[in-house]
Amino acid sequence: MSSVEAPGDLPMEDAFDADEALKEKVSFWKALGVAALAYTGVGILEATVDFTLSRVSGSPRDIPTVLRTQVPWWVLWIIFAPAVLVLARRYRFDSPRWPRSAVVHAGLGGIISLSHSTLYAIMSPYVLGIAVAATPWAQARIVLGRYLFTDLMTYIAAVGVYWSYEYFRHFRSSALAAARSEAQAARLQLRLADARIHALRMELNPHFLFNALNSVAGLVRKREHDGAIDMLARLGELLRTTLNRDMPPEVTLAEELALLRRFLDIELVRFGDRLRVVWEVEAGAYDAFVPPLILQPLVENALRHGIAKRSGAGLLHVSARQVGLQLELVVRDTGEGLAPRPVRAERQGIGLSNTRSRLEELYGAEASSVDLTDAPGGGARARILLPFHLSRGREHAAAGA
Repeated sequence: MSSVEAPGDLPMEDAFDADEALKEKVSFWKALGVAALAYTGVGILEATVDFTLSRVSGSPRDIPTVLRTQVPWWVLWIIFAPAVLVLARRYRFDSPRWPRSAVVHAGLGGIISLSHSTLYAIMSPYVLGIAVAATPWAQARIVLGRYLFTDLMTYIAAVGVYWSYEYFRHFRSSALAAARSEAQAARLQLRLADARIHALRMELNPHFLFNALNSVAGLVRKREHDGAIDMLARLGELLRTTLNRDMPPEVTLAEELALLRRFLDIELVRFGDRLRVVWEVEAGAYDAFVPPLILQPLVENALRHGIAKRSGAGLLHVSARQVGLQLELVVRDTGEGLAPRPVRAERQGIGLSNTRSRLEELYGAEASSVDLTDAPGGGARARILLPFHLSRGREHAAAGA
């Protein structure tokens, strides 16, 4: 089934790229602002050092003079800061193409440094009040001998500081992402353990085991040995799967439905003609991934509070289909529904609460939901919505991630 997009909405990939581009733009201007403050701050710091040293040496200089001497040289670097940032971001030494980066920084970095030296040499007679060089060659000697080396070192230091910041930011982001991932995995394992315990509690329920074993005994008395062995195998497989500690956070819907069929095969013996199960699953939905044991609490709820309380035969309808970008799972029964308030409160139990929490942990509150409502025509309808995906381990936008 093809995915459905709302008119005017961006596809998920384009929206992600646009979001990343916006973050990149904001990060660039933020870095540029920090660079401007840093250059100004260094200029003021050097002026402070110059002022202090002049006092210590016995040749005191006034504050306006030291500011005029030191600050303009650094503030002038703000003009070149965007070019320095672009080169630092685009040409790095932590990639296989580092020789190219070295050539670019040597060439363009030298041009930027020379441009700054030249511009400051042109400004210095007006800023510092010194005489203009008599000849262009004399001016060039001032640029090359007095300013260029310092400018080259300043360029290298600026690029190095930016790379250090980016490395720290990437390291911190990776550490935070790993910590969030580990915390989410721990929460998912806890929810899965809760689901296993709940399922095991239901399967070890005396009535459930009594009916299952009594059915086996009945088959043996009828000399239907194959049927008895099959029933014991189904019960053993159900318990084995529930007790599996290595259960992954997601399984295919086909695997989930196979486990649910084992459970219902045993319950069908218990209910006999009072229960009829109808399956309606789209062919393309079988390969979708879902949390394990996600449907069993809904089915148990329907059997206990819906079918079991009927005096006559009841219908249990299990369906799965893709709806747009989501997978819809529905369990519907023909019981008494949710109209009485005590019944509604009773059916909204721990199983559904745990199911809702597991979905939110794995997919996020906005991307998944579980609700229990009255079904049209009578009975109750439990519905789960989760992202439709065909690969295990897909990253989801969990809440708070």
